[in-house]
Amino acid sequence: MHKLKVFIAESVSHEDFYDRDWEGHAAEEIVRLLGGRTRYRIVLNRTLLRRAINEAADHNYGIFHLSCHGDDEGVRLSGKRDVSWRELAELFQETNSAPEALVLSSCIGGDAGIARAFEKLNQRPTVIFGAEARKKHDLITFPTACISWSILYAVLGAEGMTPDAFKEAVTKMNKVTPHKFVYRRWDGKGYRRYPATSRS
Repeated sequence: MHKLKVFIAESVSHEDFYDRDWEGHAAEEIVRLLGGRTRYRIVLNRTLLRRAINEAADHNYGIFHLSCHGDDEGVRLSGKRDVSWRELAELFQETNSAPEALVLSSCIGGDAGIARAFEKLNQRPTVIFGAEARKKHDLITFPTACISWSILYAVLGAEGMTPDAFKEAVTKMNKVTPHKFVYRRWDGKGYRRYPATSRS
């Protein structure tokens, strides 16, 4: 097994907090069960998100996992505070390094907008992972998020953070959920999408 090192930041809505739908906490337990190292933080606002990103960089976490609500414009923090893709990417420019992988557990977290935002900046993750589904009945829910991230981290734990491992995880995740997971890998000039499309 490869020892994963995953920093998990979660920004829950009031309703999710009340219902204990803390998907980030579930992901934390999955990584622990796989023998990985993890740290879990609740980020209610942009200040705490910035702090989490810096803490992850300072301790060399290979994966930064952000769990929150979102859409094709960016993510939403607790209290309905929006952070655009550009603003999110800029927060990673304040650190001494970017994580190898950014996992966005939010509705439409796999939108190409986040890749475009990072392409214009100096520091970027090698991999950006998320879901592209836009139809209401295909968006990420708490149960399917728990299933999906179990698959991702089990595959990465078994095979390491290789291109083939990410492709295998995407394929398996898309067989059991309708979320249309994708991953994008930096090739030195831009992000290449898997599964590939003519507009990747």
